[in-house]
Amino acid sequence: MKNRSFLLIDDDQDDHFIFSDALKIADPDATCDYAFNCPDAIDFLKKQVITIPDYIFMDWSMPYMDSIEAIQALRAIPGIDRTPIYILSGSRPSFEIHDKVGLMIQKVLTKQNSIEQLANEIRNVIL
Repeated sequence: MKNRSFLLIDDDQDDHFIFSDALKIADPDATCDYAFNCPDAIDFLKKQVITIPDYIFMDWSMPYMDSIEAIQALRAIPGIDRTPIYILSGSRPSFEIHDKVGLMIQKVLTKQNSIEQLANEIRNVIL
């Protein structure tokens, strides 16, 4: 079985470190690419600077691009149409997952207070 690959899109560098540590616990053999904003992530994927990931985790509130617009742009990239996208949010977004069916968001995860809690959240969605 191939190692799982992830893409984290989050504008906070501390969240990159936290996600990296949690991912090492949840799936030690996984690889992860990181982007600080959606336009960069879209550009990296289109130019094949990074490979199409098995999973995308994305902060809901980021600069430069509305999250809905960003997900629509990601979905337009060949190979991303079926990639599971999980939203990370510091607080529960003001929408229900079923309201965003066209975006094919898998789940909204509230950012956890500990690396271990986030590792459990990641493990639960990838298993």
